[in-house]
Amino acid sequence: MFIGKYNRSVIVTYLGVLSTMIGFYFILGFATPKITGAIICLMISGICDMFDGKVARMCKNRKEDDIEYGIQIDSLTDMISFIAFPVVILYGISSYFDMALSPVVTVLVLAFFTIAGISRLAYFNLTAEKESGPVKYYSGLPVTATSMILPLIYLLRYVLDASLFVSIYLGMYALIGFLFIYNFKIRKPKKNWWYITCTVLAVIMSFILIWLKVK
Repeated sequence: MFIGKYNRSVIVTYLGVLSTMIGFYFILGFATPKITGAIICLMISGICDMFDGKVARMCKNRKEDDIEYGIQIDSLTDMISFIAFPVVILYGISSYFDMALSPVVTVLVLAFFTIAGISRLAYFNLTAEKESGPVKYYSGLPVTATSMILPLIYLLRYVLDASLFVSIYLGMYALIGFLFIYNFKIRKPKKNWWYITCTVLAVIMSFILIWLKVK
């Protein structure tokens, strides 16, 4: 009846999209953007991305088109959650702190970040198709890394002057964009401890952000 797939093999991916949409609302749905909520949503989306593949592989009797659909929907989700969403977060941060960033510099940096991000995704998709087995190394920084890097840098807001913090945050987008397309190798993690560590880190950071916000 409906186009697409909505079974449990992609449920975690869709939960990540839901988290991203809530994050968009935190930025765009209030007169004063709720930055902390959006940052937490970004981390939740990152956690969903870590586990969606594992959950999908646990589903028995997956057909070839189910696997291919999962690959395509994961890539499209990455574009929304880890490229478009961070761009919106930066505009929200600029608005929240009432910082008049140079429009030209901001647009150029975010355009570079976005183009580098989608180029990284396209390159990964092409190289993954050519691999005869599982991908062992990433070329360039995975776009999902924004879900951990940007929240970590966001903690600087509590120790730096507002104007300096916003400038550094904008600069990080340029650096991350560069790392998206710089041809260096990152070994793909194999052990579950990596996923556990990142999840625990995200939970701890969420508590820190909430505590600081309340305080």
